[in-house]
Amino acid sequence: MQLRKFALVSVLGGSLLLSACAYRPDLAQGNFVEQERIDMLRYGMSAEQVRYILGTPMLVDPFDNSRWYYVHYLREGWDDPQIKNLIVLFSGSTLIDVSGDFEKPAEFMHSAASQMAPTLAPGASLPTAPQPNIEAERNLNAD
Repeated sequence: MQLRKFALVSVLGGSLLLSACAYRPDLAQGNFVEQERIDMLRYGMSAEQVRYILGTPMLVDPFDNSRWYYVHYLREGWDDPQIKNLIVLFSGSTLIDVSGDFEKPAEFMHSAASQMAPTLAPGASLPTAPQPNIEAERNLNAD
């Protein structure tokens, strides 16, 4: 009889303890952004190109749409949440800067220099604008 009571109390106590162990599912919200994708960004890209690479931003400032925010929130079980931010800055619709919790691509500014300054072969000169032929215009106007 006492063995039966002990078994009953053990089963009830064990089930009570196990019911206190709650499962907490992983929670991922926002834009999952990888460093590989950020490495594809280059100075001077259009907003459409950036959207194609990174996806739709989580937040675009309604008063200043030149700043896009990509935010990723991840909480795995009972661990502390991990939050990563990426801020993409435009001038008009041209990419000018990337900042946040990720590394800026090494070639980001190199491509800016190559897009802004044309390169010439050694000894080459810039082309000159064609000069108007004033005599030919006078002859056309005289007729």
